[in-house]
Amino acid sequence: MLNIVIIFVAVAIDQLSKLIIISYHDTNIFPKYIISDFLRFTYITNDGIAFGLNPFGKYSFILLIVSVIAVLFVVKILIDSKQSSKLVQFSLSLVLGGALGNLIDRFLTAFNFRGYNGVIDFIDIGIKGYRFYIFNFADFFISLGIILYLISFIKSKTINE
Repeated sequence: MLNIVIIFVAVAIDQLSKLIIISYHDTNIFPKYIISDFLRFTYITNDGIAFGLNPFGKYSFILLIVSVIAVLFVVKILIDSKQSSKLVQFSLSLVLGGALGNLIDRFLTAFNFRGYNGVIDFIDIGIKGYRFYIFNFADFFISLGIILYLISFIKSKTINE
């Protein structure tokens, strides 16, 4: 039950933040500086995968299908992890919530809902001319989930040795 709550909260944070960004985008006030130049919101759409990589060319149904398969794979792993540690379940729930958040954007893009043309990214971190890739909360949850999963894996290896 807790896993479902975590997944729901991750998707809700991601989608609500994107709706807020879309409403600001309509007024053309980007970039919006949040913490000086370190953290700002910059509206972009990404028709590929993480960090703007796009092995499939301009937005394609292949990416949508691959994304659905990836989500189903994470669901299977999460179901199989019922006996695993809380950290493993938490990390997989974060990954799944983030994946679902971006999958929603991909579905909206595939069916050209309200002019969607890719996953909405907006979190822009950097110092002066040195910027990281622009990302969204779904990407953050996926990355955090993977890091926590790796920590739990390393932790279990050191306990077993």
